[in-house]
Amino acid sequence: MSVFVQTVGPNLKGRDFVVGDIHGWLGPLQAELEAVCFDTAVDRLFSVGDLIDRGPDSEQCLELVKEPWFFAVRGNHEQILFNWLNDPTSINTEDWMRYGGKAWLGEGPEHYFWRHSGMRQFAEKLAVEMPWAIELELADGRAVGITHTTVPVDNWLDLKLRLPNEPALREALIWGRPVKDPKFKHTVEEIDLTVHGHVILPQIQKRGNGIYIDTGAALFGQKISEQSNCPHPRISAVEVSDLFLITDDYLVA
Repeated sequence: MSVFVQTVGPNLKGRDFVVGDIHGWLGPLQAELEAVCFDTAVDRLFSVGDLIDRGPDSEQCLELVKEPWFFAVRGNHEQILFNWLNDPTSINTEDWMRYGGKAWLGEGPEHYFWRHSGMRQFAEKLAVEMPWAIELELADGRAVGITHTTVPVDNWLDLKLRLPNEPALREALIWGRPVKDPKFKHTVEEIDLTVHGHVILPQIQKRGNGIYIDTGAALFGQKISEQSNCPHPRISAVEVSDLFLITDDYLVA
């Protein structure tokens, strides 16, 4: 059964964190979690999607969703993989290879899933079950909405009602890039905060009641020019309670 919005209840034992795009970089993710003393016994981690592609550990990063402490919405890179598994002719594989598909396709005719049928079954299961949005309930009654790139409507309840029936809305949820406009601000009603990734920013930013936390894992391993919009790329993990301390004019380095 397809899952469009996953509701997760409060964490009454430990802390909750959200993390930006990971893009197959398990080592830097682990380093970031060590820096915040993440405890898998009681803490939880919520991903804004794009677990895979670009980095060397796409398989291991996708398998994080098997962990009881890890939750993720789907990003555009997961959806490209799901679409390819369903119908390889639906994807421009040349483009996909340029932005990370080589994790699955390699250089020759034999692709990863020929050799790993169990992983293919797992990914096909995720294609149905991986949510498009997560609603995280907090112990104090507040709630945080998590999607990959944006909330393309003005009301969270409206999003929940429309997602099952509107493919175009789902596409906007994983492909839209409104935050690229420096003047963009958006307040979504019926939710206290929303959290997103997808667009690389030099630091975490708040726009309206949305927090944008993709700080450049997709750039790891690349030569960064002095003129780069993100001269110091990193994976950012932020405790959910700290999200509420971010003000409109406050930038988290």
